[in-house]
Amino acid sequence: MLKSIQIRDFALIERTQVEWTRGLNVLTGETGAGKSILMDALNAVLGGKVPPSIIRPGADKANLEAVFMASSHVIAWLKKEELIDEDADDQCELVVAREIGKSGSKIRINGTLVNHNLLAELRTMLITVHAQHEARTLMSSQSQLELLDGLGADTHTKILEKVRTLYARKRQLQDELDSLTMSEDERLRKLDFAKFQLNELEQAELSDAHEDEELQRQVSVLSNAIELKTQAEAAQDALTGSDSDSSVCALDLIQKAMSEVEKALRFDASLATIYETLGTSLASLEEASTELRRYGDRLDTDPGTLTDLENRANLLATIKRKYGPHLSDAISKHEELAGEVEKLENALKETEGLAEEIADVSKELLAKAVELSKGRVKLAKTLSAQVEKELVDLGMEKCRFEIAFQQLSESGPNGVDKIDFLIAPNPGQPPMPLGKIASGGELSRIMLAIKTIFAAADQVSTVIFDEIDTGLSGRVLNAVRDKLSRLSRLQQILCITHQPIVASVADNYLEVRKEHLADRTIVSVSVLDDAMRLRSLAAMASGNADEEASLSFARSLIDQAASVRAHP
Repeated sequence: MLKSIQIRDFALIERTQVEWTRGLNVLTGETGAGKSILMDALNAVLGGKVPPSIIRPGADKANLEAVFMASSHVIAWLKKEELIDEDADDQCELVVAREIGKSGSKIRINGTLVNHNLLAELRTMLITVHAQHEARTLMSSQSQLELLDGLGADTHTKILEKVRTLYARKRQLQDELDSLTMSEDERLRKLDFAKFQLNELEQAELSDAHEDEELQRQVSVLSNAIELKTQAEAAQDALTGSDSDSSVCALDLIQKAMSEVEKALRFDASLATIYETLGTSLASLEEASTELRRYGDRLDTDPGTLTDLENRANLLATIKRKYGPHLSDAISKHEELAGEVEKLENALKETEGLAEEIADVSKELLAKAVELSKGRVKLAKTLSAQVEKELVDLGMEKCRFEIAFQQLSESGPNGVDKIDFLIAPNPGQPPMPLGKIASGGELSRIMLAIKTIFAAADQVSTVIFDEIDTGLSGRVLNAVRDKLSRLSRLQQILCITHQPIVASVADNYLEVRKEHLADRTIVSVSVLDDAMRLRSLAAMASGNADEEASLSFARSLIDQAASVRAHP
């Protein structure tokens, strides 16, 4: 149940907090006063899409916070998602907050940041909205089918889910089969080309994704092998000296330094560390000299070796250009082509296997769809009888309501059924589809009748009716008033209305006002006491809240409402 919603800097609302109660909450106000803004705010805090322009002019962000009294199944869901303590009781509150900025929004459930998908799942457990225009969805066969399936128990729902799973599997298999279905000439052409590419890659003998980088290094070395060998020998001579040069080398200088420090050690032992450092340096220089000699010996100056490396580098460049841009792409392409060749070589066998599997899935799908259809026929009889009973209370006691079934040639994701809601509003009329003969008022009443039927089984605790009484009058309005009052004993109802007859039966009466100030326009929401409620009803009835006749009519409505609420 919705307890409150706090709104700040949202559209024309600067700051307000609206308290909701159990039973029937009626929201009234003149046309254009801002009732829709309040509903937009509730929609937004529960994850509805809103543009940054919804932020009140002059503000940086909008903040919304809705507080709910969580039902037992909502509490179970919150525990599963770790959004509430495991030991939380069955009467705990649920707080949903949303901050809307110019570059995005943040959503929190009980203080924890969540994504839109999680909030969307929670929303379906908290509220359901029915607008006057929504009654037109009753004319859609798909919507009618969804309503009918909504009456089904868990067993029915599981069969429907199985049908959808089997249909998805059939589509997947059919797509695979379609990709393999081709003429023999086309198969051979694709196979030849795939084999040609595979052979080219196999001859390249690719194994290392970085071979091209190593080749570039080797080519660079061999292209400059003579110069590198000369430089390595010169460096070695500088360290150890050469037979043709009698100049002093690095090793001789280090050895001389060690000899002098060794003499000095007789007088100052602290020079021992320096002596050891020189010794380490001498060993390192000797090792460097050895490595330089080995490096020079390893250098390959044979022009044939360089030619081989350059040819390999050119081959890899061609492979990368055709299958790259990287060697790793070419290696992956090799694996892909191997699979494609195998697939094309075995296409006929695989096609036969897929066709057999499609046949098996289709058979199982049809069986489940027929089982689903039988269940729907039973649900249709129950729903028809219940709708006719509810329509009696809504001033359509002579109306017949039926559900017609048409079998599709093959099963879709929802089975083999196409249904139509049919009505015969008057005796002697044949039942016809809703869209052909139902008026707006009749559609609204049928929608209300259906929602009343679903209320008993529906776990959603808050239902919003947005001007579903538009276009109704007289006895029909009285019937709608009575129906909403009874429905509000099962669920919390939020009802937007311009009809004083409906508003009179409210348990909680709210009025939206728009004020034009010097520099801005603001929208506010007030809870009306008994005196204010009387004047509001009179104003709705005649446009004059001070006229005695209007006030007298409003008093009669309030008296009638008291009788309605007292009626079981």
